[in-house]
This record gives sequence, C-alpha cells and structure tokens, in this order.
Amino acid sequence: MIENFKISARQFMILVLLYSVGTVILHTPAPLAGYAKQDAWLSSTLGACIGLTFVWLYIRIGRLYPDITLDQVIEKVFGRWIGKAVNFTLFFWAFSTAAEIIFYVGDFIKIFWMPETPIAMLNILFILIVVMAVRLGIETFTRSVEILFIPFILLLIILILTILPHADVHNIQPVLEEGFKPVIQATFFYVSVFSMSPIMFLMIFPSKINQRSQGEKAFYMGTLIGGIILVIVILLNLLVLGPNLTANNIAPSYVLAKKINIGNFIMRIEAVLAVTWVITTYIRAVVYFYVSVVVFANLFNIKDHHPFATPLGMMMTLLSLIVYPNVQVVMEYNKEIWMFYAATFGLVLPILLLSVTKIKKVIKKRHQSENQIY
Repeated sequence: MIENFKISARQFMILVLLYSVGTVILHTPAPLAGYAKQDAWLSSTLGACIGLTFVWLYIRIGRLYPDITLDQVIEKVFGRWIGKAVNFTLFFWAFSTAAEIIFYVGDFIKIFWMPETPIAMLNILFILIVVMAVRLGIETFTRSVEILFIPFILLLIILILTILPHADVHNIQPVLEEGFKPVIQATFFYVSVFSMSPIMFLMIFPSKINQRSQGEKAFYMGTLIGGIILVIVILLNLLVLGPNLTANNIAPSYVLAKKINIGNFIMRIEAVLAVTWVITTYIRAVVYFYVSVVVFANLFNIKDHHPFATPLGMMMTLLSLIVYPNVQVVMEYNKEIWMFYAATFGLVLPILLLSVTKIKKVIKKRHQSENQIY
C-alpha cells in the first residue's frame, strides 16, 4: 500500500510541539547546567528564540518545491547521484539517531524502574510500538498524538504546580557570574538538540499538510510552545535542584519530580510524571524512524516504504544495543560530537539547498536572456 495522506495544521502543530520536547526535557538540563551553571535558563531562552529562525529557514526550503518531500528536493537540487549520496547520509543520521533514542529509553527504564530487566528486552518492546506506528502510517500516528497530547499537558501542569513551592530563587543567582561565554556555549548545544533536528519535518511539511499557509503557522507555534515548556522545566530544575545537582545527574527532571510532597500524602509520583517524557520521546523516535524508512525506500525508487519498517526495526534493535557502551560515552558524545553532527543536516544542508537553487535560477535566467538576444 502506497501511503498517500494529509494531516491538518492542528495535528502538525501538536506533533512539532511534542517532538520538540522529546528527549530534551529529561536529558538536556544536565549538559546545559554543565556549560552555563545557574545561567542555563538563559541559554534555553536564547535557544528557543533561535529555534524560530531555523523554522523560518525550513519553511523557505519547503516553499522551493511544496509538493515533494525533503529527500526528493535534495535529488532535484543536487542531481540524481549526488542527491542519492546526500540522502544516504540523511538516512544514516535519522536511523542512528532513532537507535540512540531507543537506547535512552531502555537505559532510563533499566536504571530507574527495572534494574534487573535486560536492556535488550526493554529496547525490543519499545521498538515494537515504534515500528507499529510507522507501519500504520503517519496519518494514523498523528491522530494518536492528539490523544496523547491531553495527558501530557495535564501531567506537565501537575509537575509545575506541585514543584513550585520548592523553588529557591537564590539557586539562579548571581546572573552571568562568569560572563556570556558559558551561556553562548550552552546555547550552541541547546540549538543543536532543539532547533536543528526539526528539519526532519520537511519529510511531511508542506507536502502532507492540508492547508499549507496554516501549516507554516503551526510550525512556528509548535516550536514556540515547545520552547516555552522546555525553558520552564529547565528553570525549575535550577530553582529546585540547583546548578550543581542538575549538572551532575543524568536525568535531573526525573529527580526533580521526586521532590513533590503534598501534605506527606501525595509523594513519590515521579514514575507517573515520567510518562510525559516517555510520550514525547516515543513521538521523537517515531519521526526519526519514519524518515529513515521513507528515505531508504526512496533511495531505491520504491514507492511503498511499509515493508522496510520491520527489517529496519530489527537492525535498529541491534544498533541500539551497541550505539553507546556506557552513560559516560553518552555525555561525551552529546557535548563534543552531536552539535557538529546535527549542524551538518540542520544548518549546512538547508543553506546549500537554498544557495544551489538560487545559483540555478540565476544561470537559467541568464540563458533565457541570451536566447532572447539571439
């Protein structure tokens, strides 16, 4: 079955919003605090603003050829063979990042919830529902995302309201104690995880959106609201845990939820609130895996990508078990490598697409003027 779907602008906005929160809500506060200490909230605020600039850039790419997806745009702009080479690297980035997200989920559940359960089984269970979502199709998936959006918002509101009494404003003082340099370094990292990976949505936007003009607004709104949510969560981490504890914990937002205590009656509900992270991480994993499957099928000019979901899912299971040997490597990779990896596709690739398209138009216009002369 060839997937021919359209989703509404509202569905797209919710998808972008939850994707933006994704793994960022749990794992990003630690490296941000490691860079900027108590000023990490400033970095996330700057990063959220920069994220809107990247959305503008991706919308410009979408307007080049609004009826086709990103991988098809790449082949159209760069030519067939160069385009396929670039698309192979895009496939590998999406596929390997999906495997990394699977590792995050399995590692988190093993450390905090089920320490005696083999991580392989946890990864397999999570991959099964990711593969199922891709096989059912993005249209079906976005409808389920609308349903998941409600418990996500409710649990997030509960987290914010119940943790606010534990906040201490002294934990974010003094502001800019070490100057702007650490804040800028942290902002670069934040932009790499929040602002650059949404280029993946060009596999859906604008070709699969019902109302394209509304889709552009939805892209902005989803990114903006997601950015605001992350700024609030990162600020709460700093206000409640302090910069040192935030920086030295692999999942500070989970530790943050442990602080909830209402009348010595409502307490130890962090596992329930961690569902917000599981929901958004699942959505992020599905988007990455969907992109990898579709790009892989298009590399071989196969219109129906669904048969590739299961074998690629099996390969992703193996990759998720070997992608990181330990948590220390995860932290080092995120700080030293991921920024450049993401910038290659989230910044360099769109700039090249726009530049080459502009050059082609100039050359074509010149040829047309020369033909008119003769």
